Amino acid sequence: MLVAAGFVVWAVASSGSGANKTATVRLGGAPPPPAQASPIAVQLANAVGRANIGSRFRRVDMTRVAPFAWDRVLVFQDESSADINRRLGFDWGGAPASVPRGAEREALLAFVHGRQVAGSAFFSAAIGHLDCLTAPRGYTRGTPFVVRFTRQHDAYLATLKPDAAEAACLRAVGAR
Repeated sequence: MLVAAGFVVWAVASSGSGANKTATVRLGGAPPPPAQASPIAVQLANAVGRANIGSRFRRVDMTRVAPFAWDRVLVFQDESSADINRRLGFDWGGAPASVPRGAEREALLAFVHGRQVAGSAFFSAAIGHLDCLTAPRGYTRGTPFVVRFTRQHDAYLATLKPDAAEAACLRAVGAR
């Protein structure tokens, strides 16, 4: 399906998935062996890729992207580990020093269960943008997500019913 969407995805720079571990998804032509690809990042990349096929494929079920126990998912961009811990409401020993890492164009998804991070993954903006998902407390399990596209066909992950801030962001980038 991703080939039909016009690109091939592979995951690299992974330290696994689950508690205190993260991974990066990148775009490219010939995939290296996916020995430690993050299942979270790969599932989300596949969902974004399927959205290119047509509107009936634009819904993203985060419980399938992260099929383990979690209560809420938070998206971190341009934040330090102190910012991350403050938004989480607890200290996460596996929090990266900063998001994005170095010169990467990426966001960090953290799936929280109770007072611990159950799983996390870095997600490349080359695959899809998470820029408009800015809810300070994150999104509860069961929140419906969709992929919206700009006229240039840039993919933006959004909630099905965006709040005012998210809707303003989506309008600003031209995502429908």
